[in-house]
Amino acid sequence: IQYGGELENQQDTFAEMIHALMISIVAIFLILLLQFRTVSEPLVVMTSIPLALPGAALGLILTGNPFGFTAFMGIVSLSGIVVRNAIILVEEIHVHLANGADLESAAREAGERRLRPIFLTTMAAAVGVTPMILSGSSLWSPLASVIAVGLIFSMFFTLGLAPVLYVLVERRR
Repeated sequence: IQYGGELENQQDTFAEMIHALMISIVAIFLILLLQFRTVSEPLVVMTSIPLALPGAALGLILTGNPFGFTAFMGIVSLSGIVVRNAIILVEEIHVHLANGADLESAAREAGERRLRPIFLTTMAAAVGVTPMILSGSSLWSPLASVIAVGLIFSMFFTLGLAPVLYVLVERRR
């Protein structure tokens, strides 16, 4: 038995999407490498991407949506937003270090100072896509559920883990 139609189309498309995702992750890393001029800081920022995946999966489970093309596009979008949050934290750590703070207090203060802006933008994005979740659309609901729940989960992980990773990596250097 050979299955075709939508299943075959999904399998073909999924392989191409994974390839495109890998290219975009490498591109993000190279851009971060140019911005930070070290390898360690882009790696700290990039660790925030996998932290969003459990939240994205939970979003699909809670809403009963399948993982398909739009959910995958939601993960790609989610990755960009999560990387932005981590960049904001790392840049704030740089500001505190430049002002003479030691490494640990710079990381702690950066988390405290950026908590509110990251929380507000995350919640605004999560609430903004809620109508798409509630619509029950098989096209847009998976994308919105991945973004909303993934953002909320990754916000806590990024705010808690990125400064700690930064301190650990910088101590080793």
